[in-house]
Amino acid sequence: MTPEELERLKNRKLTGPEKGGVTAALLMFFGIGMIMGGSSGGNNPIFYTGTGIFSMGAGIALYLLFKYQPSGKGAWDEEELDQKEGKGE
Repeated sequence: MTPEELERLKNRKLTGPEKGGVTAALLMFFGIGMIMGGSSGGNNPIFYTGTGIFSMGAGIALYLLFKYQPSGKGAWDEEELDQKEGKGE
């Protein structure tokens, strides 16, 4: 990675869909914690609140997945990676 590319990555800001994805992941993480804590402690209100929070996070994640579908062309495309590494057919 060149110094220019590294500097560009350091100054990069998150887009709206990326912020939404992070929010969804955090909601699901906290929801799982509440589900585990509520079920092990026998506290049903915490358990059901955790399931609701997890469901909200999953809903956001599904919305983002269907609205911003991967194009299949990107830095992780196998053919592109092979060409960059000199493994072309």
